[in-house]
Amino acid sequence: MTGIYYSGEGDKDATLAPKHIVEHYRRAYKQVHGKDPHITHVFAEWYQVNGETVHRVTLFGEITRLRALAQQQRLTADRSIVQRLIAKLRGV
Repeated sequence: MTGIYYSGEGDKDATLAPKHIVEHYRRAYKQVHGKDPHITHVFAEWYQVNGETVHRVTLFGEITRLRALAQQQRLTADRSIVQRLIAKLRGV
């Protein structure tokens, strides 16, 4: 999977096609919320996301935030599985 990267200099990669940005957002949103978002590329650097118009830089930040949240959810789920296994072993 390719990621969206930001070097910190200037704007995000201007060559990243809107369809890729939409796909990255859709994937990250679905990992966290379990459903697809309503997202469309409106024009230039603007997108419509769940009824709200957002700039691509804002969307990149939201993709990063959603990915971090998804990772946190996975770690919590993994920890829960380990805790249940330990409790089961103690009961044996």
